[in-house]
Amino acid sequence: MPPVTQVCYTTHDIEATARDIVANERVGPFYFAEFPQHDLVLNGKPVSYDPIKVGFGYIGTLQYEVIEAPAGVESCYTMVLEGRREALHHTYVSTDEDFDAIARRYAAAGEEMIYHGIAGEGIRFGFVDARARLGHFIELLETRKMVGSAGLIYSLYDKMQTAAQDWDGQRPLRRLDELL
Repeated sequence: MPPVTQVCYTTHDIEATARDIVANERVGPFYFAEFPQHDLVLNGKPVSYDPIKVGFGYIGTLQYEVIEAPAGVESCYTMVLEGRREALHHTYVSTDEDFDAIARRYAAAGEEMIYHGIAGEGIRFGFVDARARLGHFIELLETRKMVGSAGLIYSLYDKMQTAAQDWDGQRPLRRLDELL
């Protein structure tokens, strides 16, 4: 499992936000896809916003992610927007530590996982509410199960990082399936 350190912004307009990040932070290019999710729970109640629109770009080894907030419904993505077009949503640092152990550690510190579900091939994910302490969420991901075809995203991350190193600024927005 290669290390991934990520900062994620949520937005009402994923392409506009990505273009701004490209122009101002020189991150890119961004690769976009829609990711199916299921068994979603927000604040203890089932929710559904399938699929989620996501984009990834790199500057050096830092991954920028943008997620489009589902329109017209409450979500953990809209919880940080507070009337803005975009806002810092979460950070993520990859680890092979047990998913449940991480969640228990944050819960013991008073930071509960308020949103969770299943992505891809049965991989659990969740967002710990660290807004009171840090101003954003912390993403948890069940990386121990991300092997074989479930670990394909890691090779795509490597390709994105390589593309960013040699990027000439052209075509800042791309489809993720271009890397397959």
